[in-house]
Amino acid sequence: MNIGRKQAKQKEISSGHSFLEWGMTILKMPPAKRIKMVRDGVKVTHLVGAGRYYGISQAKLSKLLGISDATITRKIRSSGKLGPLESERLARIALIEAEAEKVFDSSDLAKRWMLESNLALGESPLSLLDTDMGADEVRKVLASIAYGGVA
Repeated sequence: MNIGRKQAKQKEISSGHSFLEWGMTILKMPPAKRIKMVRDGVKVTHLVGAGRYYGISQAKLSKLLGISDATITRKIRSSGKLGPLESERLARIALIEAEAEKVFDSSDLAKRWMLESNLALGESPLSLLDTDMGADEVRKVLASIAYGGVA
């Protein structure tokens, strides 16, 4: 790999901003395209970007995605892709972050909301996104906020 490509790759890996852009991109995708993306696996750089964006550890990310720290490290070193299950979980986080951004009209407010404990949910929205049921509850609270409810 030449120096220019290596620097570009490092910039992509270290950017939490790219995680936000990715979330907005997949929010606009038709469902069939999202499904194909998940089945094909997403780049591990999106996982690293999520960690940097939220300021959370690789251990917390591994718990959210149901993947070991060692596997994440190996995939980062090889510039690999996540498997379909991990890809779907990461895409779910990105989609809900994008939805929160639309509701709050601010990436900073959305991020803070995702990270802070929520009375209606009993814990932070981000921590619930490891399951479909948790994600459904987070979406319900976001919908409540969007349509004038309190959460």
